[in-house]
Amino acid sequence: MKNYILIFLLCFTGNAYAQVLKGTVKDGVSGEYLSTVTVKNLTNNQTAYTNREGSYTITAMSGDVVRFELVGYKTQQYTVPKALGFAEMYISLFQMSYELDEFVLKPRYTPYQLDSMERRSTYQRALAREKGGSVMSPVTFLAEKLSRRSKRIYRFQKDFSKWEKDKFISSRYTPELVTSQTGLQGDTLAYFMNANEMPYDFARVASDLEIKMWIREQYRAWLKHPLIPEIISAKDSTISSP
Repeated sequence: MKNYILIFLLCFTGNAYAQVLKGTVKDGVSGEYLSTVTVKNLTNNQTAYTNREGSYTITAMSGDVVRFELVGYKTQQYTVPKALGFAEMYISLFQMSYELDEFVLKPRYTPYQLDSMERRSTYQRALAREKGGSVMSPVTFLAEKLSRRSKRIYRFQKDFSKWEKDKFISSRYTPELVTSQTGLQGDTLAYFMNANEMPYDFARVASDLEIKMWIREQYRAWLKHPLIPEIISAKDSTISSP
Protein backbone atom coordinates (compact mmCIF):
# COMPACT_ATOMS: atom_id res chain seq x y z
CA MET A 1 0.00 0.00 0.00
CA LYS A 2 2.83 2.39 0.84
CA ASN A 3 4.39 1.74 -2.57
CA TYR A 4 1.17 2.72 -4.38
CA ILE A 5 0.91 5.92 -2.35
CA LEU A 6 4.52 6.77 -3.19
CA ILE A 7 3.91 6.24 -6.93
CA PHE A 8 0.80 8.41 -6.78
CA LEU A 9 2.68 11.24 -5.05
CA LEU A 10 5.56 11.07 -7.50
CA CYS A 11 3.22 11.26 -10.47
CA PHE A 12 1.31 14.14 -8.95
CA THR A 13 4.50 16.03 -8.17
CA GLY A 14 5.85 15.46 -11.69
CA ASN A 15 2.70 16.94 -13.20
CA ALA A 16 2.23 19.77 -10.73
CA TYR A 17 4.47 22.04 -12.78
CA ALA A 18 3.16 20.90 -16.16
CA GLN A 19 2.05 23.57 -18.60
CA VAL A 20 -0.28 23.45 -21.58
CA LEU A 21 0.47 25.23 -24.83
CA LYS A 22 -2.45 26.04 -27.11
CA GLY A 23 -3.18 28.21 -30.12
CA THR A 24 -3.93 28.10 -33.83
CA VAL A 25 -2.02 27.66 -37.10
CA LYS A 26 -3.01 29.41 -40.32
CA ASP A 27 -1.74 30.02 -43.85
CA GLY A 28 0.53 33.07 -43.76
CA VAL A 29 -0.81 34.38 -47.08
CA SER A 30 -4.50 33.49 -47.27
CA GLY A 31 -5.13 33.57 -43.52
CA GLU A 32 -7.04 30.28 -43.71
CA TYR A 33 -6.68 27.98 -40.72
CA LEU A 34 -4.67 24.82 -41.44
CA SER A 35 -5.73 21.38 -40.25
CA THR A 36 -3.53 18.30 -39.66
CA VAL A 37 -0.45 20.41 -38.93
CA THR A 38 2.02 18.32 -36.92
CA VAL A 39 2.84 20.06 -33.64
CA LYS A 40 5.75 18.35 -31.91
CA ASN A 41 7.39 19.23 -28.61
CA LEU A 42 11.05 18.46 -29.36
CA THR A 43 11.88 18.58 -25.65
CA ASN A 44 9.48 15.89 -24.36
CA ASN A 45 8.72 14.19 -27.74
CA GLN A 46 4.94 14.68 -27.45
CA THR A 47 2.99 15.24 -30.66
CA ALA A 48 -0.38 16.81 -31.45
CA TYR A 49 -2.27 17.81 -34.62
CA THR A 50 -4.38 20.84 -35.47
CA ASN A 51 -8.11 20.25 -35.97
CA ARG A 52 -10.32 21.64 -38.75
CA GLU A 53 -10.32 25.06 -37.09
CA GLY A 54 -6.51 25.08 -36.95
CA SER A 55 -6.48 24.72 -33.16
CA TYR A 56 -4.05 22.61 -31.17
CA THR A 57 -3.25 21.80 -27.53
CA ILE A 58 -0.05 20.15 -26.34
CA THR A 59 1.86 19.67 -23.11
CA ALA A 60 4.83 22.06 -23.00
CA MET A 61 6.92 23.72 -20.33
CA SER A 62 8.46 27.16 -20.49
CA GLY A 63 11.63 26.90 -22.56
CA ASP A 64 10.54 23.80 -24.52
CA VAL A 65 11.10 23.91 -28.28
CA VAL A 66 7.97 23.20 -30.36
CA ARG A 67 8.02 22.47 -34.11
CA PHE A 68 5.15 23.12 -36.55
CA GLU A 69 5.23 21.06 -39.76
CA LEU A 70 2.91 20.50 -42.72
CA VAL A 71 3.83 19.01 -46.08
CA GLY A 72 4.25 21.79 -48.66
CA TYR A 73 4.92 24.44 -46.00
CA LYS A 74 8.15 25.68 -44.48
CA THR A 75 8.73 24.06 -41.09
CA GLN A 76 8.94 26.46 -38.14
CA GLN A 77 9.88 26.00 -34.51
CA TYR A 78 9.60 28.26 -31.48
CA THR A 79 10.50 28.32 -27.81
CA VAL A 80 7.56 28.24 -25.38
CA PRO A 81 7.35 31.52 -23.43
CA LYS A 82 6.96 31.80 -19.69
CA ALA A 83 3.36 31.48 -18.52
CA LEU A 84 1.31 30.31 -15.55
CA GLY A 85 -0.60 27.12 -16.35
CA PHE A 86 -1.36 27.94 -20.00
CA ALA A 87 0.72 29.51 -22.78
CA GLU A 88 -0.64 30.61 -26.16
CA MET A 89 1.12 30.61 -29.51
CA TYR A 90 -0.51 31.64 -32.80
CA ILE A 91 1.48 30.51 -35.83
CA SER A 92 1.49 31.39 -39.54
CA LEU A 93 3.05 28.91 -41.98
CA PHE A 94 4.16 29.82 -45.48
CA GLN A 95 4.12 27.53 -48.48
CA MET A 96 7.37 26.33 -50.03
CA SER A 97 8.28 27.64 -53.47
CA TYR A 98 9.61 25.34 -56.19
CA GLU A 99 11.86 27.15 -58.66
CA LEU A 100 11.94 25.72 -62.18
CA ASP A 101 14.12 27.54 -64.72
CA GLU A 102 12.77 31.12 -64.84
CA PHE A 103 9.41 30.33 -63.27
CA VAL A 104 8.39 30.09 -59.62
CA LEU A 105 5.52 27.68 -59.04
CA LYS A 106 3.49 28.01 -55.84
CA PRO A 107 0.81 25.30 -55.95
CA ARG A 108 -2.20 25.53 -53.69
CA TYR A 109 -2.29 21.83 -52.89
CA THR A 110 -0.61 18.92 -54.69
CA PRO A 111 -2.41 15.58 -55.14
CA TYR A 112 -0.19 14.15 -52.41
CA GLN A 113 -1.15 16.96 -50.00
CA LEU A 114 -4.85 16.40 -50.66
CA ASP A 115 -4.48 12.66 -50.02
CA SER A 116 -2.38 13.31 -46.92
CA MET A 117 -4.94 15.70 -45.47
CA GLU A 118 -7.71 13.18 -46.10
CA ARG A 119 -5.72 10.42 -44.37
CA ARG A 120 -4.92 12.62 -41.37
CA SER A 121 -8.56 13.64 -41.15
CA THR A 122 -9.64 9.98 -41.19
CA TYR A 123 -7.22 9.01 -38.40
CA GLN A 124 -7.25 12.36 -36.61
CA ARG A 125 -8.51 10.93 -33.33
CA ALA A 126 -5.79 8.29 -33.11
CA LEU A 127 -3.05 10.66 -34.29
CA ALA A 128 -4.00 13.30 -31.72
CA ARG A 129 -3.69 10.84 -28.82
CA GLU A 130 -0.90 11.98 -26.48
CA LYS A 131 1.15 9.83 -24.16
CA GLY A 132 0.58 10.34 -20.47
CA GLY A 133 -3.12 11.24 -20.55
CA SER A 134 -4.21 14.41 -18.78
CA VAL A 135 -1.39 16.53 -17.39
CA MET A 136 -3.27 16.86 -14.08
CA SER A 137 -4.37 13.22 -13.70
CA PRO A 138 -1.76 10.77 -12.31
CA VAL A 139 -4.36 7.99 -12.33
CA THR A 140 -4.91 8.43 -16.06
CA PHE A 141 -1.15 8.50 -16.55
CA LEU A 142 -0.77 5.07 -14.89
CA ALA A 143 -3.70 3.67 -16.86
CA GLU A 144 -2.08 4.80 -20.11
CA LYS A 145 1.12 3.00 -19.19
CA LEU A 146 -0.74 -0.30 -18.70
CA SER A 147 -3.20 -0.05 -21.60
CA ARG A 148 -2.62 -2.37 -24.57
CA ARG A 149 -4.94 -0.25 -26.67
CA SER A 150 -2.80 2.83 -25.99
CA LYS A 151 0.32 0.93 -27.02
CA ARG A 152 -1.34 -0.04 -30.30
CA ILE A 153 -2.32 3.59 -30.93
CA TYR A 154 1.20 4.87 -30.29
CA ARG A 155 2.63 2.15 -32.55
CA PHE A 156 0.14 3.20 -35.25
CA GLN A 157 1.24 6.83 -34.89
CA LYS A 158 4.86 5.83 -35.47
CA ASP A 159 3.96 3.63 -38.45
CA PHE A 160 1.70 6.35 -39.89
CA SER A 161 4.59 8.83 -39.86
CA LYS A 162 6.77 6.37 -41.81
CA TRP A 163 3.96 5.66 -44.29
CA GLU A 164 3.50 9.36 -44.94
CA LYS A 165 7.22 9.80 -45.64
CA ASP A 166 7.21 6.84 -48.03
CA LYS A 167 4.15 8.18 -49.87
CA PHE A 168 5.73 11.63 -50.18
CA ILE A 169 8.92 10.15 -51.68
CA SER A 170 6.79 8.11 -54.10
CA SER A 171 5.01 11.30 -55.20
CA ARG A 172 8.33 12.78 -56.41
CA TYR A 173 10.40 9.69 -57.24
CA THR A 174 8.07 8.03 -59.76
CA PRO A 175 8.65 5.16 -62.22
CA GLU A 176 7.62 7.47 -65.07
CA LEU A 177 10.27 10.03 -64.12
CA VAL A 178 12.98 7.38 -63.75
CA THR A 179 12.09 5.90 -67.14
CA SER A 180 12.33 9.33 -68.78
CA GLN A 181 15.86 9.77 -67.37
CA THR A 182 17.23 6.24 -67.79
CA GLY A 183 15.12 4.40 -70.34
CA LEU A 184 14.61 1.56 -67.87
CA GLN A 185 11.34 -0.36 -67.84
CA GLY A 186 9.66 -3.37 -66.27
CA ASP A 187 11.60 -5.49 -63.79
CA THR A 188 14.84 -3.65 -64.53
CA LEU A 189 13.22 -0.38 -63.53
CA ALA A 190 11.91 -1.92 -60.31
CA TYR A 191 15.33 -3.34 -59.45
CA PHE A 192 16.97 0.04 -60.02
CA MET A 193 14.50 1.97 -57.87
CA ASN A 194 14.68 -0.59 -55.05
CA ALA A 195 18.47 -0.43 -55.10
CA ASN A 196 18.49 3.39 -55.11
CA GLU A 197 15.98 4.63 -52.55
CA MET A 198 15.63 8.39 -52.38
CA PRO A 199 16.23 9.95 -48.91
CA TYR A 200 13.16 11.67 -47.45
CA ASP A 201 15.02 14.87 -46.52
CA PHE A 202 16.32 15.20 -50.08
CA ALA A 203 12.87 14.61 -51.57
CA ARG A 204 11.48 17.43 -49.40
CA VAL A 205 13.93 20.15 -50.43
CA ALA A 206 15.14 19.19 -53.93
CA SER A 207 13.85 20.94 -57.05
CA ASP A 208 12.56 18.93 -60.00
CA LEU A 209 15.84 19.51 -61.84
CA GLU A 210 17.88 18.37 -58.83
CA ILE A 211 15.85 15.17 -58.60
CA LYS A 212 16.45 14.45 -62.30
CA MET A 213 20.19 15.02 -61.83
CA TRP A 214 20.17 12.72 -58.78
CA ILE A 215 18.49 9.94 -60.77
CA ARG A 216 21.00 10.26 -63.61
CA GLU A 217 23.94 10.12 -61.20
CA GLN A 218 22.54 7.04 -59.49
CA TYR A 219 21.98 5.44 -62.89
CA ARG A 220 25.55 6.07 -64.05
CA ALA A 221 26.91 4.53 -60.85
CA TRP A 222 24.52 1.59 -61.14
CA LEU A 223 25.63 0.79 -64.70
CA LYS A 224 29.07 -0.06 -63.33
CA HIS A 225 27.62 -2.67 -60.95
CA PRO A 226 24.13 -3.67 -62.16
CA LEU A 227 22.06 -6.00 -60.03
CA ILE A 228 20.79 -8.05 -62.98
CA PRO A 229 22.58 -9.10 -66.21
CA GLU A 230 19.98 -7.53 -68.51
CA ILE A 231 21.05 -4.03 -67.48
CA ILE A 232 24.44 -4.44 -69.21
CA SER A 233 22.77 -3.94 -72.57
CA ALA A 234 21.56 -0.54 -71.38
CA LYS A 235 25.13 0.80 -71.24
CA ASP A 236 24.96 1.63 -74.93
CA SER A 237 21.71 3.52 -74.58
CA THR A 238 21.69 7.30 -74.53
CA ILE A 239 20.48 8.95 -71.32
CA SER A 240 17.84 11.53 -72.11
CA SER A 241 18.50 15.11 -71.11
CA PRO A 242 16.48 16.63 -68.22
